[in-house]
Amino acid sequence: MINWNRIFEVEKEQFQGMSERDRFVYFLLLQYRSPYLWGKELPSGADCSGSITLALAAATGKTVRTTAQELFRKFFTVRNPEVSDIQAAFFIAQHDKPHGDRVLRAGEVGHVAGVIAEGVVMNVVEPKADIRLVTSLRNSYALRGYDMALRGLDRKAFIEAAEAKTDLFGLDPEFAQYIAEEIW
Repeated sequence: MINWNRIFEVEKEQFQGMSERDRFVYFLLLQYRSPYLWGKELPSGADCSGSITLALAAATGKTVRTTAQELFRKFFTVRNPEVSDIQAAFFIAQHDKPHGDRVLRAGEVGHVAGVIAEGVVMNVVEPKADIRLVTSLRNSYALRGYDMALRGLDRKAFIEAAEAKTDLFGLDPEFAQYIAEEIW
C-alpha cells in the first residue's frame, strides 16, 4: 500500500528547497489541463491572471489578485528579464475590441501566460490550461490583433503591494483555504 503522507512530505521538502522561480514554474505546471474558471485562482482551476497570482503566491508566500492588465502595469515591469527571473507573456490589444462583457481598449492587456521555460508558457484559456510554445502563441494572438510583451517580475513592487494588501481585486473567497494568513 502506498504511504501518501510520506510522499507528500518528500514533495514538501523538495518544494522548500526550490528557488522562487522554480516554485512559480512548479505551480504553473500543476495547473496543466485544469479547467479554465473565470475569476478563480484555485489549484483546481483558474483564469489567466488567476493562474499567475496563484503561482506567485506559492512561489513567494505573498498574495495579490489582480487583472492581467494590472499585473503588466504594476508587477511585471522588468524588460529583457534574465532566464532565471519569474516571467510572464502579455498579449496587448492593437485596437479596441470586444472582450467578454466589455471593450478592451488599444494598448490594454487582454491575456497573460506564465513562462515555464525559455520559449514555453502555461496558457490558461477555455477549456483547459495547456503548455504552448511562445512563438505559436504569439502568432495566434497576432492574427487576432494582439502584440506580445515578455516581462520579468519586479519582486520589490509585488512584495510591497502584497504587504499593503492593496491589490486584492476580486480575490476568490475559496482561495482562503489555501493560504495561512488572514487577508480579509
